[in-house]
Amino acid sequence: MGISKKVAIVDLSHCVACGVCLTVCPKGAVSIDRGCNSEVNEQLCVGCGKCEKHCPAGAITTKWRV
Repeated sequence: MGISKKVAIVDLSHCVACGVCLTVCPKGAVSIDRGCNSEVNEQLCVGCGKCEKHCPAGAITTKWRV
């Protein structure tokens, strides 16, 4: 069994690529993909939830991944 960790997941149908998540992520795990949507690098994400808390569109959730 693998190690579980919490990571941020972006709902692309709600993301407006405003960039707020970029500014609040302490690990630099978020980028804007082709200017259209936020994308989370799961290797860098520590699951702190700051992007989820600050996303004005409510497009980000944190979930457990194995």
